[in-house]
Amino acid sequence: MNLSENLKRIRKENNLSQEQLADKLGVSRQSVSKWESNLAYPEMDKVLQICKMFNLNIDELLNQDLKEVKDNKQRKNNVNKFIDDFLDYITKTIDMFSSMKLKEQIKCLLEQLVIIGVITLMLLIVGVIVKNIVSSILSFLPESLYYTLYNILINGVYVLLCMVLGVSLTLHIFKIRYLDYYVIVKEKKDEVVEESIQEKTNIKEEKNKRKFFSKPEREKIIIREPKHSGYKFISTMVKLILLLLKTIVIIIASFFCISLIMLFAILIISFLFVKTGIVFVGSFAILSSMIIINLIILNILYKFIIDQKRNTKRLSSLFLISLIIFGIGVGMFLIGIKDFKFIDSIDNSKYVKTEEIIKMQDNLYFTYLNDDDYIETTSDDVKIVFTYSKLQTHEIYINANGHIEIWFNDNNDYYFEKIKNYIEDINNKRIVDYYKYDVKLYTSKKNIEKLKQNKEKKHEYEYNNYVEKLNDQINNLEQINYDNHIKIKNMENQIEILKNELNTAKEHSCE
Repeated sequence: MNLSENLKRIRKENNLSQEQLADKLGVSRQSVSKWESNLAYPEMDKVLQICKMFNLNIDELLNQDLKEVKDNKQRKNNVNKFIDDFLDYITKTIDMFSSMKLKEQIKCLLEQLVIIGVITLMLLIVGVIVKNIVSSILSFLPESLYYTLYNILINGVYVLLCMVLGVSLTLHIFKIRYLDYYVIVKEKKDEVVEESIQEKTNIKEEKNKRKFFSKPEREKIIIREPKHSGYKFISTMVKLILLLLKTIVIIIASFFCISLIMLFAILIISFLFVKTGIVFVGSFAILSSMIIINLIILNILYKFIIDQKRNTKRLSSLFLISLIIFGIGVGMFLIGIKDFKFIDSIDNSKYVKTEEIIKMQDNLYFTYLNDDDYIETTSDDVKIVFTYSKLQTHEIYINANGHIEIWFNDNNDYYFEKIKNYIEDINNKRIVDYYKYDVKLYTSKKNIEKLKQNKEKKHEYEYNNYVEKLNDQINNLEQINYDNHIKIKNMENQIEILKNELNTAKEHSCE
């Protein structure tokens, strides 16, 4: 049996000691203690007295879990309250409209249409902002995952949120504008008093006789003070809206959590550039202010999720301080960056020079070499000399048309060397272009002229080919236009023939 547990729970929920409960039941404290310890069992009259005292039935007290029973009753009451409130809302709305004059009904409906229009416009504006925010947050994801989450959040969660929010706002505004401020009452016409003719006698005066006539009662609507009573189904919708909002806020908060981790990582990495002096100090101030702002936003989002009050004054002060630090950091960074030098010349200590020898062909040509890059020699072979960064590799290709193509790629074997060079250069206040390269071509004068001629012929061929394609497209469009014109002309002739046949048929029917 659950009597011992139930009795203990009842006593604690009603803030009663064993002694106080014993006094109410007319027994000793030891008896109550034995009941709760399951060492003894109360008499039936005491069981009935307990049930009556705490509004229970015998089965609930002896056999069931009271916490479960109360939860089930509460859920049932909540559902019943929801249904009753909804039906009450509908009933009041119908009663109010049926008692309104036509003018008042039209005014009420127009107000609701305006409210719906304003809410729809607001949700559309917010929707554009939300779409941009969600798109930027999810932009780092793969395309398939991006579109899946985007459709779920925008076409699913946001559309559902808008529907629930729009209906809730419209119903709530209608409630506080009309149902809470207007009441239907019965009205009587002013009583009309008609005095009867006074009859006087010598002995005494007779009392005035009055007749009271009243017209039938009718209903009207008057303004009263609102009681701000709530409806369960509206509050349920509001809770659903809050739940959806919190879901969106959690997604946004996760983005700021990731950005916070990245900012801390960048802040630690920035210590590698401490030799830059004022640039490092400015960067440190910028990153610190961004971390503070990120923490403030996360704090606001967290408080919203757990429904906790925010310290607005302290957060505003921190935000203002972080903006000041950010501004100071930007100023110091700009002052320090002016001392940096951009180096685009080739540093022989960090560059390599290689060469490739190619046999001369009749159709061989380059497309991107300048006249200064051709150097005359006595050899008929074509020697190409490359000067490029050690951090890169080069590849050379000759296609079927004789076009010489050169590709420079990053050398993955020097990945850490590249990072080391960047750190060293920035600490020395210089920015080096490691992707600069130089190409020189060495061959005889005859071959140089041949290479240049092939290049010009190729450009001319490509230009003529492009022009020919454009002319073909123009001719095709003109032919399509001509064919359509012929079709339209034929259709017009066919229509004219059909009209003539129709007129002939009408004339024959008249005869």
